[in-house]
Amino acid sequence: MKNFRFPMSKSIVTVLTACLLVVCLSGGCSRSSGAKDDVVSITILMGKPEVAAQFEKMLADYSKKTGINITMIPLAGQDAYEKMTTLYASGNAPTISMVGQEFGEFKDKFLDLTDTSLAKKAGEGTTDFVTINGRIYGVPTTVEAYGIIYNPAVVQKALGNFDPSQIKTQDELRQFFANLKAKGIGPFTLSPMDWSLGAHLSNTVYATQNIDRAARHQFIQELRMGNVSLIDNPIFNGWVDTLDILMEYNIHAASPMSPVYEDGMIDLAGGAAATWFMGNWAYPQLVDVAKEDYRFIPIPVSNNPADYGTGRIAVGVPSYWCIDKSGNSDVQQKAAADFLSWFIESAEGQDYYVKELNFIPAYQGFSIEPTDAMSKQMMDYLSSGSTLEWMNTYYPAGGFQVMGAAIQKYVDKKIDRRGLAEEFEAYWKSVK
Repeated sequence: MKNFRFPMSKSIVTVLTACLLVVCLSGGCSRSSGAKDDVVSITILMGKPEVAAQFEKMLADYSKKTGINITMIPLAGQDAYEKMTTLYASGNAPTISMVGQEFGEFKDKFLDLTDTSLAKKAGEGTTDFVTINGRIYGVPTTVEAYGIIYNPAVVQKALGNFDPSQIKTQDELRQFFANLKAKGIGPFTLSPMDWSLGAHLSNTVYATQNIDRAARHQFIQELRMGNVSLIDNPIFNGWVDTLDILMEYNIHAASPMSPVYEDGMIDLAGGAAATWFMGNWAYPQLVDVAKEDYRFIPIPVSNNPADYGTGRIAVGVPSYWCIDKSGNSDVQQKAAADFLSWFIESAEGQDYYVKELNFIPAYQGFSIEPTDAMSKQMMDYLSSGSTLEWMNTYYPAGGFQVMGAAIQKYVDKKIDRRGLAEEFEAYWKSVK
């Protein structure tokens, strides 16, 4: 697998952690010490329902193999922040949590993983978000990307040979959609969940503000201080222009808030729509419906192909594995470390990681690489540096829900462009 670098600053790795954990994550831990018949039980808070069945199968196989009782905790309709708050308040802290924006709220609960083999093997820049004062408190789950996914079989049947790099501007996207519609093909399907709109679609507003990472993050600070007028911001307006095109050619335009996640998957794989705004995490379900070589079209950001963001897709680490130290015993922490080491470093675990869960490795030296067209396309974007930062990783807990609700109102024509700008601004000014 090629080395890659994300559009983030380089992590600083310093100082040693406890030797026991180093041994553990190097693959040296086995079952916990104690009575011979003791059964070690650990839990994992898992926030990816699209691969929950595959993940549970892996856990069952691992439990059978090791004797460790390992149980998955699903979100069950809550977001990760709500679920973690409930579990910690009730004294049932998960041994391992899949953590995203929630990290800042719970960082004091997590084990220092700085000198573990997993932290050292993580791709450059992938642990920046979970690094505090040079110490690393989580390791990346996977690498993901999102954008406009297209069904090559549907597009080629309607329009002939197609190269996604042909679409660089908003006018080219509009013409592409118009050509599909003229052939009787539904051009696009939009899933209106707040996490898709508020975490992923909104990312383009912030990720394309500046080619310089520090300037992008300063833009968010300026929003917090109330120093930005989004309605006068050309990038915000370009983003809304693109959103307008997506709304115009959405096959559910008459009732844009009615579809659920599964509808988008069925629309795209079943041929009702040629394209769908979503991420590569949907790939396992798409191929279950129809085995096609699904791929990405980068989202145009303007009508100027020279603008920053053109021809790029958002690629980043969506979440991190963090081990609890506050409510789980040393024995449980050890078992958790052993599981993560097996999952990410062993040949058997990597087979699950890539082939069953369709995860893209976030680590150097993986022996198994993805072979599907979408994953290979992602790796090409990574190796060429044609990526956008996942700015949404830095949203405060609850942020995507608020911005997602504002975008839902806009999509449903409950507010106009100015109203959308004002709701975004009001949110950022409210963040403490």
